Amino acid sequence: MEGQIMLGDTNLIYLLLGIGLIIWVIKVMQNRKIDEDVRNVNQLPASVQNVIAKMDTESQNAFFLEYNKRKKKVFVSYILWFVFALYYAYNKKIGLQFIFWFTLGGFWVWWIIDLFRMPSIVRDANALIAREIANTLAIGNTFNIKE
Repeated sequence: MEGQIMLGDTNLIYLLLGIGLIIWVIKVMQNRKIDEDVRNVNQLPASVQNVIAKMDTESQNAFFLEYNKRKKKVFVSYILWFVFALYYAYNKKIGLQFIFWFTLGGFWVWWIIDLFRMPSIVRDANALIAREIANTLAIGNTFNIKE
């Protein structure tokens, strides 16, 4: 019996590996959240970055909470690109959406080109959203500017 792993020992090893995996996933997700906030600041227009830099921590948190709720996602845009070509409407470009439909996606050429332009289309829509949120916070005087 010596040298043999018992069934109970194998289950214990699997249990410990499972717990270790869960802890690792939690750590990765926590670090990812921090990286997302930093990446969000760098992707915002310079004018919005300047406004955010002058905000206190509470106002910055309010800005990012609202921004993360309203920002558009590239993945969703790609799905809408494929399904009924609704990605311009999703990215708040209603006029372009109608022109796109009336020209049948630029006779399919425009539709194919937008496949490669999708990240920049979403980035522009997110920049507009960030400006709207920053203006709302600035007009409402809901944040304190750091001296």
